[in-house]
Amino acid sequence: MRYNDLMENELTFPITADDDGKRIKDFLSGKGLSRRELSRLLQSRGITLNGEPAGLARVLSEGDSLRIVLPQCDTAHAQRLSGKAEIVYEDEYLLVVNKPRGMAVHSSREHREDDLGTLLRKMYGKKFVMRVIGRLDKDAAGLVLCAKDQKTAAVLSAMKEENRIVKEYAALTEGVFEEKEGVLTYTLDKIANDKSYVGSPDGKPCVTRYAVQEEFRGYSLLSVWIDTGRTHQIRAGLSYYGHPIVGDKLYGGNTSFTDRVQLSAVRLSFPHPVTGKPLDFQIPLPKDTADILKRMDKWAI
Repeated sequence: MRYNDLMENELTFPITADDDGKRIKDFLSGKGLSRRELSRLLQSRGITLNGEPAGLARVLSEGDSLRIVLPQCDTAHAQRLSGKAEIVYEDEYLLVVNKPRGMAVHSSREHREDDLGTLLRKMYGKKFVMRVIGRLDKDAAGLVLCAKDQKTAAVLSAMKEENRIVKEYAALTEGVFEEKEGVLTYTLDKIANDKSYVGSPDGKPCVTRYAVQEEFRGYSLLSVWIDTGRTHQIRAGLSYYGHPIVGDKLYGGNTSFTDRVQLSAVRLSFPHPVTGKPLDFQIPLPKDTADILKRMDKWAI
């Protein structure tokens, strides 16, 4: 795919035989656009196909010309941003950010002043468009990978689909595991009119790998990796298997230590999307988790 220069958030895509028959939504998702960006494009009527306005459901044909104009981000509330995120790594193509627990990645009706996207726009200017590769819950802390441009986002998204981006989580859970490492397979479905997910035969398949790093009386510290990227996959899945995460009241976790979900993305490994150089970033456990572990030391098995 040849990319035109990005001018004022405009992109033009010539459609080849490889993309013949795809819906615009699927095509743009494959180029790294998030669901939020697609929604904004639809609302702003920023999609044209062969010069005519088009919706996300339109089917592409070889020889078509697809053009998108990404609307400018509203930064009126950026000066009121609360909370801080640490830049772990940055180059001209990508960012790796350490997001604090409780900070949403994207702005929403509930989080218009304290999200990561707003913070980054404040740092880089109003034309900055955050392209997150892989989700991280508001209640979780840790490493978030962001592409700085559309082409990098497309490459990283393809790498993620090929499982070439490896993210390791630390989870402090209830219970002691009989098997000290293993693979959990299950399906999750969203509960109607609720924010939570539940194990269901009609849900989406999930594959979660874990290894026990430390044990206490009634608690375990895990390393966790996911082979599928479902919403709340780790939180709902561990609860489904009888090991809810400490502080996760949404999924029945013990809140006697804390009411903050003790799940953190602590390591991120992937080849650089341009140079191919292996990148590996690792951060310590968040302070709140470390403090809880100090209190649990006397209970170590």
